Amino acid sequence: MQQTKAFALSDTRLPFDHFLSGALIAGMSAAAISFNEHANDPSKDKLQTAKKILKFSVCGGFVTAIAISASNSIARGRYLGAATKISLGVGGLLIAEKIINLENK
Repeated sequence: MQQTKAFALSDTRLPFDHFLSGALIAGMSAAAISFNEHANDPSKDKLQTAKKILKFSVCGGFVTAIAISASNSIARGRYLGAATKISLGVGGLLIAEKIINLENK
């Protein structure tokens, strides 16, 4: 049985490529949501909106890079490495969230 290329696993891109892709996806999503919130409530602070978009962009890039790195490990049959990357990714996000929340206080 031949596997279609649409569902083939690959590990050909570099980690920063994944970070950039994730940052763009998350940034575009956060910008669209924030724009909609601003349209409904123009009194919202623009600086806080910009910080929110930046936060989601950085976190989205980080999550995407880690997730794709973990899926590359799975494609290579390195399941323990994938689990480790996922654990470190979750921990990294929790730390980033704490740092970001401290700066907002």
